[in-house]
Amino acid sequence: MPGGTDGSMYGLMAAFVSTNYDTSTKLSHDRYEVYVNGDFVGQKNLLSTREDVTSVNEFLHSHGYNDFLSNIDGDHYHIQTEKKERELKQALQIYLHSR
Repeated sequence: MPGGTDGSMYGLMAAFVSTNYDTSTKLSHDRYEVYVNGDFVGQKNLLSTREDVTSVNEFLHSHGYNDFLSNIDGDHYHIQTEKKERELKQALQIYLHSR
């Protein structure tokens, strides 16, 4: 039985790994670097698997900031605005550092 047990165990482990690995699933420790008009503002840590980086937009909208564009580039979240840039950055810094 020396060869059969090892082979079966490795086969089972390989099946477990290949069927349970999903690259699209977010992990709770994922984080994004947030930039406003190219300036680093802070890091957005995702606290649960249901949360994503677009909660930054929800925060901004709830505080009256509506004139901005945002996009994701890898683990960088870019926000572009021409209005109230300084105020928006300050609000985001507080939001990102308090979480």
